[in-house]
Amino acid sequence: MENMYRGKSSRNPNTPLIGGLLMGIGFIAFAVYLYFDLAAWEQSNEEMRLHSLLWFFYDLGGKLLVCGFFVLCGLIMMWNGAKKTTELRKIKNRTRQNDV
Repeated sequence: MENMYRGKSSRNPNTPLIGGLLMGIGFIAFAVYLYFDLAAWEQSNEEMRLHSLLWFFYDLGGKLLVCGFFVLCGLIMMWNGAKKTTELRKIKNRTRQNDV
């Protein structure tokens, strides 16, 4: 099997976890921001512009469904980062055992 490491930065198996956590937290923070923005919009008489997909979600379930979509995306990113980190740690442990 070819060496899975390309450079010094790729040797850290925690990189996908850190990236997934940062992106997931970003998506969840955006969901909270969007929830309060939509709540303020509902109380005002202003015109709101959203992406057609977000309008579809808003028509189906209101601001909770729109925000739930982004929270779900954030949780999936966190889970994928943790899953990839677990896989990389297993590979690293297997290669370490084979070297001994």
